[in-house]
Amino acid sequence: MHLGPGEWVVIGFVIVVVFSASRMGALGNAVGRFVYSFKKAARGADLIDVTPRSGPRPVTPPRGAGSGVPRT
Repeated sequence: MHLGPGEWVVIGFVIVVVFSASRMGALGNAVGRFVYSFKKAARGADLIDVTPRSGPRPVTPPRGAGSGVPRT
């Protein structure tokens, strides 16, 4: 199935009418982000590193905990 230039023009016109010209930029942006994230995931660049860090993590008290001395 070979599409000539006339068919591509008709397909492009239908796409512009369906999605409207103002939304085509957002659609292209979304497709570009999808392709970028897919390539990144295929390389394994977005995997989470779960190796433990060396040394203990400092413990911070929750906000509003005060000094730890009960009030009377």
